[in-house]
Amino acid sequence: MLRSLLLISFTVIFSSAGFSQRTCGTVENYNQMILKNPVLREQIENEVKAITDRNELTKRRTQVVVAIPVVVHVIHNNEAIGTGTNISDAQIQSQIQAMTKDFRLLNPDSLQPSHPFWQFTCDVLIEFCLARQTPGGQPSTGIERLNRGLDWSMSDCNNILKPQTIWDPHRYLNLWTVDWEPGSPDLLGYAQFPGGPDETDGVVIGYTNFGTTGNVLAPYNLGRTVTHEVGHWFGLQHIWGDAFCGDDLISDTPPQVSDNVNCPTFPRRPFNSCGSNANGEMYMNYMDYVDDRCMVMFTYEQAVRMNSTLYGSRASLITSNGCSTPNPGISENEIFGQKISLYPNPTSGHIKIRVAENSSESLNIILTDVLGRSIKHFTIDNAQEFMDLDLSEFSSGFYFLQFHQKGLSTIKKINLIK
Repeated sequence: MLRSLLLISFTVIFSSAGFSQRTCGTVENYNQMILKNPVLREQIENEVKAITDRNELTKRRTQVVVAIPVVVHVIHNNEAIGTGTNISDAQIQSQIQAMTKDFRLLNPDSLQPSHPFWQFTCDVLIEFCLARQTPGGQPSTGIERLNRGLDWSMSDCNNILKPQTIWDPHRYLNLWTVDWEPGSPDLLGYAQFPGGPDETDGVVIGYTNFGTTGNVLAPYNLGRTVTHEVGHWFGLQHIWGDAFCGDDLISDTPPQVSDNVNCPTFPRRPFNSCGSNANGEMYMNYMDYVDDRCMVMFTYEQAVRMNSTLYGSRASLITSNGCSTPNPGISENEIFGQKISLYPNPTSGHIKIRVAENSSESLNIILTDVLGRSIKHFTIDNAQEFMDLDLSEFSSGFYFLQFHQKGLSTIKKINLIK
């Protein structure tokens, strides 16, 4: 069924989670974000339209496999590695492998050619690697272990955890593993749709639903929760459109009454009230709610949409060097620049500066306008990891911050919106 491209689909509040065993918090997260900052609704809906407009161009592009660098932030409660929330390296590596197989259609449980939906299965041409270098250009395993305790809510993740720990989202896919707070036992994870704020970009997953080995719990023990959430991160919606006979903006997924759970028998709801044919609903799609062992595919149009996002708003990931071993010949200024990040950006006036490592040296900052004119100078003694800067006295527009420290320099662009 060719479905209308309704931008309001992202705003539909998910209503059937209470009846499901799998719960994804992505739509709830979106609604919380736009309540807090209504401007984000327009930004994300504009990105939805841009993705749709890029679909035809994406279909004509010569397709190549792209590797996305991933950093996994393991949020633990001071347990030994491999115990409790401090999941093992092997568990993390198993997730990266499972996700890559799912996106490349290399999963051993993929549909057979005899299955009616086999013709719709597709290799997304996206792979994932654990980052081999930090934003500052230092060698890395792609795993960051942080003793931040238990009982995380989505709100605390967005307001505290993610802004304080995120690696440059233009160069890395950030994944966090957490222990969810009591009261949300069914929540498996959530993602941020394309077009949202930089400082909260990425995917958060419960530590028992991450990977295929170690501290994982059935029936969500094959890594498909991350596959599902990364699908959202690349712009996919739930296959049922988060509404009765809803629209997922994908033309080759059959119409669906609602989410499917557990492990249905094929065909599921043939000739349903939404207009499905004898094959019924595509419950084995990664964007449904079935158990891990029963979700096995993305469709061609879903692959096109994800690549439209990748070659659009997430295009900087294509040229990221995160999957490469650090080059010892990289310039000191480039390393210095990689250590400094700004958020939120765009900003309404107050901005945080994150420096990857503390320094006893003063940090000199010069604010310039688009014509290169110096309009303010700041000096911060004994630069700490997090610093606040107030630009609220200036009018809306683009500005540049020049950072100088101990003979090194770099420039960052700021979009000030009031």
